[in-house]
Amino acid sequence: MSREAAGAAIRALRESRDWSLADLAAATGVSIMGLSFLERGARKPHKGTVQKIENGLGLPPGTYTRLVMADDAEAELAQLLATAVAEPAPSRPSTDIVVSRHSDTEVLEAHAEAHLESLNSLIARLPAETSNEYETYILSVIAQCVKAEMLAANSWRVAVNAGAESAERLMTHLKSLEAIRTGLLQRMPGAIATRFDQACTRSGLPESVIAALLGVSAEQMWDIRNRGVIPPGALPRVRAFVEGQS
Repeated sequence: MSREAAGAAIRALRESRDWSLADLAAATGVSIMGLSFLERGARKPHKGTVQKIENGLGLPPGTYTRLVMADDAEAELAQLLATAVAEPAPSRPSTDIVVSRHSDTEVLEAHAEAHLESLNSLIARLPAETSNEYETYILSVIAQCVKAEMLAANSWRVAVNAGAESAERLMTHLKSLEAIRTGLLQRMPGAIATRFDQACTRSGLPESVIAALLGVSAEQMWDIRNRGVIPPGALPRVRAFVEGQS
């Protein structure tokens, strides 16, 4: 019996979905410290905590106990997940959250709602516009919003594949997250990324053409416009493009 091996398997599953501890905390209602204790096998978790984590990850009840008892926890988890998706289903990216029943998509919807509440709470604590931390804080919230959008999009695809009623509500959450990100960018009208986004709209050029002019990839182009993240070395060209569209 090894809580350490069981916790390591849970951590590997979380990381395979590109979830941070904060993401899993939002999905389960378990504190980051409690999740950290479980993943490290530092102490025996409460039964309610285990159930919340299993629900948040879309795992069958009793999964954690089976992992603790298994000789190879990661192999046991892989077998459980393989069983959960054994029924024929449309292929989907590996980052999708695995669910086996329509009702499980309610967990995904709760996750999206938790992200919305968390982001709105962060926005409510924005520093004063005159503060040196103002733009840095906004950019950090935008980064969290982007990750929440990616997870919500994956959840929506899972719900659609499962034919779940929550698919429409998840799309509403996704649009709300997008609106939050757009609104945050508009709070920084003087920021170079915001001015660049406006310049792109005014230019009428396809993004692929603008990306080629700047010498950046399509992914980097998206990051500049939607996250305010400018790749090293591209700032002079971004500034020149903005000035050229003024």
